[in-house]
Amino acid sequence: MIYLIFVIKWMQEAEKVRWRFYGYETPAKGRPVQEWFEALLQEEKDEALDTLGYLQVLPLKSWGKPEYEPLGDGLSEIRFKVSSLNRTYRIYGFFWPAGSQHRHSYTFLLGKEKKVKNDKLGIEESRDRKRRVERREASAHEFKFS
Repeated sequence: MIYLIFVIKWMQEAEKVRWRFYGYETPAKGRPVQEWFEALLQEEKDEALDTLGYLQVLPLKSWGKPEYEPLGDGLSEIRFKVSSLNRTYRIYGFFWPAGSQHRHSYTFLLGKEKKVKNDKLGIEESRDRKRRVERREASAHEFKFS
C-alpha cells in the first residue's frame, strides 16, 4: 500500500510542469513580440495572461483548441479572445530553445490580431523568424509579462 501511494505521488509530481516563455529577438536586439504585447490594452493583456497562465502549467499533451493549434513544420499558434472587444489574437511560436534544460520552453515569434481565417502572411513571417532563430541569425529573450 505504501509503495502504491509513493508511485501515485511520483506520477502526480512528474505531471507538474511550468513552461517558460521567450520572445523573438532580432539581430539588432529588437523585441517585436514584446513590443506588441506591451502596446496591448490592459484588457487584452489580461486575456493573454489568462490563456498563457492556463497553458503554462499543463503538460504539452493537454494543450489543444481553442487555445493552441499546431500549424506544421514545428510552428504553432496560441490564441486568446477578448470578448468585450470582439477580437481574437494569435501568437505564433515554436518549442525552443531545445534541450533537456529547456524541456518546457516556448518562443513567441509573432503576435497579431486575427483578422483572416488563414493568415498566410503571418505564418510565412513566423516561419522565416523560426528559421533565423534555428540558424542562430536571431535569438530569443525571456518574455516579460509585467
